[in-house]
Amino acid sequence: MAAPLKRLCCQAVRQSTQHTTRPRRRPDVPQWQWQPLRPYSSTTPCPASHHHQGEDNHFLTPFPPSPEDSTTDPTYEEDDISSLAHSELDQHRELRDMVRIAAWEMPLLSTLHTPFARPDPATLPLRWRYTTYMGETHPAARKVVVEFKPADLRADVVNTQQRGKLLKLAGPRYNPLTGILKMSCESFETQAQNKRYLGDTILSLLAEATDPAADTFADVPLDTRHVKAKPRLRFPTAWLLTAERKAELEARRRVLLLEEGRKVEGDRVVSGVTAIETARQVDAKRLEEPVMAEARLPLARGKQGKREMGQAGVRR
Repeated sequence: MAAPLKRLCCQAVRQSTQHTTRPRRRPDVPQWQWQPLRPYSSTTPCPASHHHQGEDNHFLTPFPPSPEDSTTDPTYEEDDISSLAHSELDQHRELRDMVRIAAWEMPLLSTLHTPFARPDPATLPLRWRYTTYMGETHPAARKVVVEFKPADLRADVVNTQQRGKLLKLAGPRYNPLTGILKMSCESFETQAQNKRYLGDTILSLLAEATDPAADTFADVPLDTRHVKAKPRLRFPTAWLLTAERKAELEARRRVLLLEEGRKVEGDRVVSGVTAIETARQVDAKRLEEPVMAEARLPLARGKQGKREMGQAGVRR
């Protein structure tokens, strides 16, 4: 049963293929321009007939007209440099631009110079310090340090008692030797966040120190055990070469030279070169005496003497 059905299917496909491959007749198109139909089972275009090669065909999309010099591209004549050379050239242009700015524009900045005026510590007590690595990513670049002197705070902000409470609240962040309260923060990812945290912390300390309802810590002493005073060695004043000190040293040198001259005149000075030469001569004599004494001894006669002198006969 399956074989006759398969035979019928193959015959139907064959007939449909023959029907679709027949050229389509159109009364308004000449016969030499007929376009053969393409079967649905095929995805490749049908080859063009040799009768209309090079001739106009209504079924084909014509290509746009090309210029006469289409064989060569005027923008690329195969004489350009490589991409690496282009990058080097861009770097050279950038360097020349920077040198041009330094030569012609930098000197004009002197007209904008203004004298430096030291700010009043009472109006700007906080001093901030940032760390930068010139565009490079580094974990320490987010660290922010702030320092200020509590003594620079205005009297209308904190009084003496409140300033003492502020120092006690700061703890080891206050250095009594320099009088500076220093804090740092690097807990957040950006410098702005760390700076905001330090600012909020300082405001909290000031609010707690100036709170009239809070404890004043008057009975708590200021703890400064975290600071170790380092002795600073100073040059002794007695060692300074003043005019009087130079004259005194020159007088001492003259006295020593006079005493040395008197010893030389009285042969009381021992010459080191003479002492070394005398000791060398004595040592040389001590080394020569055993050799001379051995040379004076008479040699033994007979075989014993020849054997000692290395002249013993060899038996064959």
